[in-house]
Amino acid sequence: KGANRVGDREDIREDNAEDEEEDEEEDNEEEDEEEDEEEDNEEEDEERVPAVTIVNRLKENIQEESRRMIKLYGWLDQVRGVGCSVCFVKWHMHGAKEEDGWRIEHERKDCRLLQQKDFDRWQASLRFADYECCWECGLPPHSRAGVINPNETTPWLRHTRWPDLFRNRSLEVISTTAQQPDFVQGQDYLLGKWKESSVESSAEAEAQLRILLQGVDIMFNRVMATMARTSYTSRCWLNTYSRNDFWPHPFRAVLCLKRYISVWKRLICFVFRVLGFKERQRQQLYNFKLGLKEEKMMHYILFLASQLPSREQGHSRRQPVEDDELSHASSDESDGETDFEEDASIGIDDSSQYQSEFLLPSRPWLELSEALFQLSMMFWTHQDPAGDMSSSVIIYYTAVMGIQRRSMSYYPAHNSTGGLAALMWVGRALLLEYALPLYSYTTLAYHWPSRDQYHSQPERLEAIRQRYLVRGCYTPFGELIELKAFAKSIVRQEGMPGNLSWAPDGRSFVVGNDKEVKLSDFCKTYHKAIALVEEQVEEMMLGLKPNFNVDVVRDDLNCRKAGWSFLQKPENKLSGAREMLINKLRTSQFRGKPFATASHWCPDTCLAYLNLGLDLNKSAFAALQISGGLPGRGSEVTSIRCVNTELTMRNVFFYGGRMIIVISYNKARASNNYSFYIVRYLPANLSLSLLKYLAMIRPTIDFLSTALKMPHYKCNEFLFQDPSGRQKHLSSAQASGILKYLTRDLVTPWTLFLSRQASLAILKRYISKLVEKRNYYYPTSADDPIRMFAAGAGHHPRMLLTAYAIDKALPSRLQPELLEMYYRLSTMWQDWNVQYYRDNCQAQDKEPCKSLNVTLHTWKRASSPESPERAPKRVKTALGGENTNDLSDGFLYNCQYQILICITCGSMVQPGTRSLYSHLNTIHQITGAACKTLIERFS
Repeated sequence: KGANRVGDREDIREDNAEDEEEDEEEDNEEEDEEEDEEEDNEEEDEERVPAVTIVNRLKENIQEESRRMIKLYGWLDQVRGVGCSVCFVKWHMHGAKEEDGWRIEHERKDCRLLQQKDFDRWQASLRFADYECCWECGLPPHSRAGVINPNETTPWLRHTRWPDLFRNRSLEVISTTAQQPDFVQGQDYLLGKWKESSVESSAEAEAQLRILLQGVDIMFNRVMATMARTSYTSRCWLNTYSRNDFWPHPFRAVLCLKRYISVWKRLICFVFRVLGFKERQRQQLYNFKLGLKEEKMMHYILFLASQLPSREQGHSRRQPVEDDELSHASSDESDGETDFEEDASIGIDDSSQYQSEFLLPSRPWLELSEALFQLSMMFWTHQDPAGDMSSSVIIYYTAVMGIQRRSMSYYPAHNSTGGLAALMWVGRALLLEYALPLYSYTTLAYHWPSRDQYHSQPERLEAIRQRYLVRGCYTPFGELIELKAFAKSIVRQEGMPGNLSWAPDGRSFVVGNDKEVKLSDFCKTYHKAIALVEEQVEEMMLGLKPNFNVDVVRDDLNCRKAGWSFLQKPENKLSGAREMLINKLRTSQFRGKPFATASHWCPDTCLAYLNLGLDLNKSAFAALQISGGLPGRGSEVTSIRCVNTELTMRNVFFYGGRMIIVISYNKARASNNYSFYIVRYLPANLSLSLLKYLAMIRPTIDFLSTALKMPHYKCNEFLFQDPSGRQKHLSSAQASGILKYLTRDLVTPWTLFLSRQASLAILKRYISKLVEKRNYYYPTSADDPIRMFAAGAGHHPRMLLTAYAIDKALPSRLQPELLEMYYRLSTMWQDWNVQYYRDNCQAQDKEPCKSLNVTLHTWKRASSPESPERAPKRVKTALGGENTNDLSDGFLYNCQYQILICITCGSMVQPGTRSLYSHLNTIHQITGAACKTLIERFS
C-alpha cells in the first residue's frame, strides 16, 4: 500500500513489519552463531585474538572472505598499508585509549584491538590475503588506493567523501552512465572499460530510456501547470527553508528550465542503467545499492515502457529527447561555461502559458508519467532510520554530478553549487506536486487526490514542507541544503578560481583550457559586425536614402502606453517613413528580379527579401552584443523589446543622438529587489542603421508577410526574433550560434560566454586606466558641484541626487548622472576598438599625419557632455553627393557641413582654435610646438 501512495513513508508499516520479522530471524541466527563461537574461544584471551589465527582463517576460504570484506568495508577510510583494508582498519571510534590500535575485521560482529607492534609482526603474513582481495576488485595490489591522505584532498572533497565512495572504481563508467541516451537507435551505448572489458548498455535499454524521458517531460509539464495555479504566498513558503521565518521570494519557473529538467533526466538514466546490472556488479562498478521497493517500482515502469511501442508506435507525435546546448551534460565539455547560478536567480512568472497549454495525455502515457512521478517521490521522501542520508539515491547522484568527464577528476566547490541548485529546484517542484497536485493521480494502485480534496491546502503544504523541505530535516533535500551552504562557504573563503591567462605580449589570451582570443580578431569582428549591418540595411532600402538625423530624434523614457515607441512621437516625423519603402517595392527589383508583375507579388523575390530580413536581424544582434559596451547575459540581450506591451516597458530608446538599450531585468535586480538599470550606447553609425531598420524595414517586412500570408516572418514586440518561429524571441543557444557563425573563421569561434569573458578581460587590462574613480551617486570630492549644492541645501549628496529635482523624463534611478557614466563607458569601449583596429589590424599604405601617434596607455577619459569640447556630432544620410576638398594629408574639410575630419581617428572636429586644441590634446596627446603648428595650419 505504501509503495503505491506516491512514496509516502507513513503508510508502509505493513511491509516494514514483514521486514522486521525477517531481520529478527537473521539476528537470532547470528546470535546463535556468536554463542557457538564464544564457547569455542572460552580458553582464548577475551580482549585479543592472535593475528595468526585470523590469517589462517583467511587462507582457509580466501575467496568468500574477500568478497564479504569488500562488500562490508571496501568504502572505509583510514586504512593502513597497501591492500590491507580486508583485515586491518584504523581504530577511530571515539573514546579509544590505544593511539596505535587497529581493528581486525575477521568476523561480522567480532572486532578486536591489535597493538601496533603485533600489526607490524604479522603484516607480512597477510600478503597472500591482500593479493587475493585486490584480484577480486579487478586491480593489482600496487594499484590499491589505500589511505587518502587528508593533505591530498580539499575541504570540499573531505566533506563530501566522493573519493572514498568511488575508490578503485572507474569514474568514466560512472559518469557516462548518467548521460542521456544518444539519438542513434539500434546501437549499444558504451559506458567505459572495466577489468579490460567493455561495459555497455544494450540498444533495447537505450530505446526504453528514450521512452522514459518522454514520460519525464509529461511529468514536468504537469508539475509546471500545478506551479502556475499555486498562490504567491504558498510558493513563498515553499521556497523558505526556515521552519518559521517567512521568506518573501516565491518559488517560480526559471529561464534555464530545460537545463534543470535535464539534471533529473540524467538521474533517471543513471538508476535505470544501473538496474540492468546484477547486484554484485552494481557494488563493484558503482558502490551503489537500490532499495527493494525502488527496484520493484522501476521494474514496473520498464514494463509500462515496453507496452508503449505496441500501443502507440512509440508515441510518434512527440519529438525525440535530446540534450540541448544548455544542459548540464554539455557543461562537462565546456569547462563549466554554463552558469546555473546566474539563470537560477532570474525567474519567470508565465502562468498563462502552462495553464493554457497542458492537457492530460492518453492513458498509456499517463500511467508511465504517474509511475515516474511516484518513483521520483520515493527518492525525495527517503528517510534512513539512522538519519544517514548517504543511502539516498539523490545524495549518491550528487557525487556522480561531481565527476568532471574531461579530466576524470572531481569538480571543486564553486562548480558544484549550480548542480545542487538545480536538484533543489526540481525537489521543490516535485514536492509541490506531491503536496497539492492540480490533477488527481488515477492510474496508481491507490487514488492520489487533487488539491481540491483537501480541507485546508495551506495546512497540507505546511505539513509536507516541515517534514521534507526545511533546513535540518533528515531527508535528501535537507542534506542538499547543507551541501550547498558548505560549498558556498568554501567559495567565499577561497574565491573563484582563475580561468584566463594572457600571452606575454598582451595581444591574446586563453579562456578556459583552449579557447584562444586575439585582440586583433576581436577588433576586426567589431568592425565586421557593424559593416555587415550597414551593408544589409542599404540593400534592403532598395536605393532609398532618407534624410534621417539621429540627433533630433526625441524619446520618452517614462511612457508606458502599450504599443508605443519613439516612432509614434509626432515631432520625430517617422510614422509615415515606411510608406516610402512599401511604395518603392512595387516598382523596384531585388537581386535582379522584380517584386511584382501585373499587380501580383512575385513569391521568389519577396521570399528572398524576407530571408534577408532574418539575416539582418541576426547581424543586428551580433553588432549590438559586440559594440554596445560590455556584452550582456543571454537571458537579457535576447529578450530586448522595441515596443511597449501591456505588461512591460520596452528596452530600445534614443537619447543624446544615440540608440540606447536599457535593461532593468537582470541578476542584480533579482537578488535585491531594487531597480537596477544597465544602459548600453550604440555607435552613431549603427544607431543610424537600426533607426532605418525600425522605421522602414521592419514595417515593410510585416507588410510583405501579411500580403503573402507568411506569419512566420511577421515581427512582434521583440527586437531579435526567433528565426525558426517557434518562440517569440531568440534563445541563448541561438544567440551563441549567431556569434559562432560570425566568427567561424577565427581560431576559436565565439559564444555568449566567451564574448562576455573576453570583453571583461580587455576592459580590466586596457580600459580600466581610462576610468576615473568616481561614484556617481556618492560624490566625495570637496569641490564636486553636487557635494557643494547638497551642503548648501542641507542634504547628503545621495539625497540630492535621488530625491530632489528628479527629471521626470527619465526613470528615478536612471538620472542624467548615471546615463553619463554609461555613455562614457560605451564610448571608451568603442574608441578602444576603433583605435586598436587602426594601430594593429588595418593595413596603412600611407601615413597621412605621422605626428598623430596614439598609445593606448596615454588615453584619457572623454569630456562630459555638458562641456563645449564635445559638441553633438550630426550623422546624416544625404540625398545627393558630397563635395569635399582635400586640404591636407592629415584632415579633410567637408564643405557641405563645414567640419574637419581627422583621417587618423575618423573624428569630426569643428574648425576653430579651441576645438582643434581639444582634439589634438585629448585624443592624440599632441602638445607644445607640434600642437601649435597644427592649430595654425588648420584653424
